[in-house]
Amino acid sequence: MELNDHEPSDIVAFKRWLAENGAHIHPHAHFKRMASGFDVIAVQDIPADTTVVSIPFSLAITPEVSKRALETTLYGDQHGTSEGLEGLSERQLVCAYLCMHWIAERSQNALRHGPYIDTLPSPERLLTPLHFTPAEIDAFRGSNLHGAALDRRSEWEAEWAQCKAVISTANQTWGDEFTWNKYLTASTYLSSRAFPSTVLSETPSLVTTPASCPVLLPGIDSLNHARAQPVSWVVSRGVYVPGSSGTPTGSSEPSISLVIHTPTDHGRQLFNNYGPKPNSELILGYGFSLANNPDDTIVLKLGGPSAASAPAPSSSRWEVGRDAHGAEPVWQAVLDAIGAQNGDDDDEDMDADDPPSVEDDLCAADMLAEMAQSLYDRLPSYPPLNASEMRSDVVEMLEHYIEGQRDILQSLVEFAREKEAQALQQARELGLDIIEEDEELEED
Repeated sequence: MELNDHEPSDIVAFKRWLAENGAHIHPHAHFKRMASGFDVIAVQDIPADTTVVSIPFSLAITPEVSKRALETTLYGDQHGTSEGLEGLSERQLVCAYLCMHWIAERSQNALRHGPYIDTLPSPERLLTPLHFTPAEIDAFRGSNLHGAALDRRSEWEAEWAQCKAVISTANQTWGDEFTWNKYLTASTYLSSRAFPSTVLSETPSLVTTPASCPVLLPGIDSLNHARAQPVSWVVSRGVYVPGSSGTPTGSSEPSISLVIHTPTDHGRQLFNNYGPKPNSELILGYGFSLANNPDDTIVLKLGGPSAASAPAPSSSRWEVGRDAHGAEPVWQAVLDAIGAQNGDDDDEDMDADDPPSVEDDLCAADMLAEMAQSLYDRLPSYPPLNASEMRSDVVEMLEHYIEGQRDILQSLVEFAREKEAQALQQARELGLDIIEEDEELEED
C-alpha cells in the first residue's frame, strides 16, 4: 500500500495498520481532513469498475469479535467469570469494545482496532441529535424526529448503565472511567458507520434482517454516502489489491471489497452508497441530510377512539413517502377503524367481502385528511425562531427534514381528498343524496 506523506499522521498509521492486517486501499485514495472527519479524495483519475478498498473478514468489528476481546480484557484467564457479558446486546458488546480502547492499555492484543478508532471524528465533531444543544433539539419539537431522539437517548442511557455495571464488577477503576460521554461517542460511531452483517456473506447485501447485526468495516466505512452511487460489494477468498489487475491474493480467508462503477476524476471525492435512506434516518443515525431527498418518509400511527374498537391491524405503524407512496395501507386501516366504529362488522346483512359503504369512504377520507393536516400544523417552523442559537449544519438539517415532512403530508391530504372525490362520484352514480359540509354550512 502506498502511503502519502501529506496525509495526517493518524491516517498514515491507519493505512499501515490496514496493510499489516491484510487490507488494501487504492494507492490514489487520499484522506483529507474536514470539519466532520475525513473525505476520501482521488489524487489521480480512478477509472470505473475499480476496487477501492478491500479488507479481510477478520478485520471487521463484530459482536463476536467484541465479546471475545472483552472477555480477554476484563477477565483474562479467569474462565467462568464473564457471565455479565451474556446479558449484553450485540450493540452493547461492540460499543463497550470501542470504549475499552480509551480506558484499558491498548498493548493488550485483544484491543486491536486502536489505529482505526483514532481516525474517527472527535465527539465535538459529531452532529446527530444526541449531540445537539438544547436549543437545537428544541427546534425539532413537534416532529417525529424530536420524539425519536428522546427515545434513543433513554435507550442508550439504559444500555450504558448496564455495561458500566458489568465493567465495574470486573474492574472498578475501568468502570469509573466508562462514562456516558464515551458510550455516547461509541454508539454514534456504530449508528453512523455500521453495515448489516449480511454484507459478510457469500452474497453480500445491505438489507437488514431479523438475524443480522451491526458490524464495522475499517477502511470501507471511510467513504461518505452519495445517493444512487453505483457500487458493488464483492466477497472472495483472498483480498483484492486496489489498483492491481483485480485478481485476489492467494489467502484462504474471505474478504469484502468495495467496487465503484463510475470514474472518479482527480480531486473528486470517492463515495460509497449506504442504500436509500430518508432524512429522518440520516439525521438521527449519521448527522447529515440531503436536500429534496426523494427517499423521505414519515411514520404514522393510528390512535384515538375511532381506531380503538377496530380489529388489531397486522402493523400499527405505516411509512408513507413522497407523492403519498405507501398511503393505501393507511387508507385501509382508517377504513377498518371507521367500519368497526359504525358497527359494520356486526351487521348480519353485510357479506364479509362487501366493499365499504360510501358513507364509510367519506368518513375515512375526512379522518385521514384531518390527521395529515394536524401533523402538518404541528411541525416546527422554518426558519426556526432560535436560528441564531443553532449551528448552521443543524439549521440546514432542519430545513431539509421539514421540507420533506411537509411535502409528504401535503400529498397525503391530496390523497385523502381524491378518495373523497371518488366516493362522491360513486354516490352520484348510485343516486345517493350526500350532503357535503359546505352545503350544511350554507343551510345553517
